[in-house]
Amino acid sequence: MSTPARLSAAISVALCALWMIPGCDALNPAFVDFVSSTFDEVNISPQGPDSAGHVIIALRNDTVFDEALLDYLVASGLDEALVTGDNVRPLIRMLVTITFLNDEQIQIEFNDGSPTILDPGVAPMSIPDLNREQKNNIVFQCNVARVELASLPSVLVPVSFETTRINPGTDTTPSFRERVMVAPPQFDLLTIDQTDQFGNTVLLQNIDVRDQPAPAISPLCGAVVTIRLSGVLSVPFEVNEFGLLLPGTLDTDGLAQAASPGRFEINVGIR
Repeated sequence: MSTPARLSAAISVALCALWMIPGCDALNPAFVDFVSSTFDEVNISPQGPDSAGHVIIALRNDTVFDEALLDYLVASGLDEALVTGDNVRPLIRMLVTITFLNDEQIQIEFNDGSPTILDPGVAPMSIPDLNREQKNNIVFQCNVARVELASLPSVLVPVSFETTRINPGTDTTPSFRERVMVAPPQFDLLTIDQTDQFGNTVLLQNIDVRDQPAPAISPLCGAVVTIRLSGVLSVPFEVNEFGLLLPGTLDTDGLAQAASPGRFEINVGIR
């Protein structure tokens, strides 16, 4: 990070209270509504603020699991206690670009959710991203000009996903199902619905074209910029070559493949 970016770097609410910086309103109700009681800071040691006040950028994860998916995981051996409670949310991550008043930029990756909601047959160490420290907010001094997503969010699909096909057989053998591919649990990048030249939706994917986020422009001191992802993580189920109903699709079912892993909506708000 360059020197100007260092001067624009974040300070935590704890430092605000400790230093008694004017305009550093740690009791702003927006803090309570949108972010946790712990606030992150950019990994530097600022000498002091260039301007009084702060801007918080926060991820709000309002996604949920489809009940059929949770039932499948429990039936596969996942401890049922892990899928109950208020904090059970799909694991999501998103890359956010912050532009400062001097036109410098940095990118921050937010991630939040329940890494323990995973197919019990899969070793967590096989998915290194599960071990990342979760981060859902960051605090900057009042020099933020623009906040926007660098890319659409990704959501962890916690089960293996099979693609099967129907082999037509021969004159002497009946048709049968056979496995084409098995994708392990992984992060899937959400995609926008496809539209024609008139704006009509021709293929439902994960996010309606009207639910794409607009950037947050020139947040005021004391503001909280909240990036909210809501929706339901779900996968289709298909009978595989062994007659088992598993997460997956036929290789010819383009609609189901496009719609996985569910429907979501992104909102960017300033308070």
